[in-house]
Amino acid sequence: MNTLIVLSGLIVGQPASLPASFHSPQPVAAKGEVKAGPPLVHTFDLVNTTDKTVTITKIEAGCGCFRQSLGHMVLPPGQKTQLLLEVNTLTQPEGPNRWQAVVSYKLQSAGDPDQSGELLLQITATLIREVIIQPPQMAFSASGAATQTLTITDKRPKPLTVKKVTTSAPYLTAELVPVANTPAEAPQLQTIRVQLTAQAPVGHRDEVVVLYTDDPTYPELRVPVRVQKQLAAKVRVVPEEVNLRLAAGQTEASALVQLRARDDHAIAVTSVESDLPGVVLKHSEGSGAVVTLRVTIPDHLTTQAGKCYVRVRLDDRSEVLIPVTWTGRKK
Repeated sequence: MNTLIVLSGLIVGQPASLPASFHSPQPVAAKGEVKAGPPLVHTFDLVNTTDKTVTITKIEAGCGCFRQSLGHMVLPPGQKTQLLLEVNTLTQPEGPNRWQAVVSYKLQSAGDPDQSGELLLQITATLIREVIIQPPQMAFSASGAATQTLTITDKRPKPLTVKKVTTSAPYLTAELVPVANTPAEAPQLQTIRVQLTAQAPVGHRDEVVVLYTDDPTYPELRVPVRVQKQLAAKVRVVPEEVNLRLAAGQTEASALVQLRARDDHAIAVTSVESDLPGVVLKHSEGSGAVVTLRVTIPDHLTTQAGKCYVRVRLDDRSEVLIPVTWTGRKK
């Protein structure tokens, strides 16, 4: 969800002292220590001090932890606008983090060929995690109803209490499960039951479960939910989820996934893709009762733990969504 990128329509003049380029005066936002859970928001100024029109063609985020929305892509000479990035810190690892977005653009002027360029923006922060939600993001891939559970653990002496739970879609329901009695010295554990109903429409959608608490520091916690409602399953996926654990000295991890036909009909993969750039996917060609997919997490992604979703499209236009998680490399 996934990343909110909002490009506002505020356009004002720029001081003549700025360099003649399309740039951000402060392309790196260092946020210091930040409590994980609430969204981390920063607004970047984007300035066109050239004598050409800037057209923003694309904004790509380095992970699916941003929320994205884009508007006002054209900046005449001497104008500026703002780009707001919102990071879902709930899904990010504790400790030092760096998030980046690449703004692709074209410089355009009558009679001259277009010039392409990229602008790199970064947010850095050290996340401190007091409240733990497991899993920090959810995924449903089912042809009927399905249920999963969220657990919330607060390690502080005075833990928060979840007062209300809502979802972004009527076919996704969530309810609080009564808190079990625990020893006074143990962290308080709360449970949320999340259900995808059988009436969910076929296809892919990104939704959210919102937890409202009594804590002013964490008044609202948003858990991303990826929903892939399928037609009656034509295939069985083995394993249904990929969990990769890196051994000491290991910098790359991979796993094999098999898609097995549930009947005598042959199946074939038409395409595979990951929502996280850089994940390497290879599948067996042709059709048959079994199709094999290899998922590889390269070394530049294993510097820290992560999660992504692999979407497999079959020749009958159905889709399979496979969650993939991995641990960070060990020294």
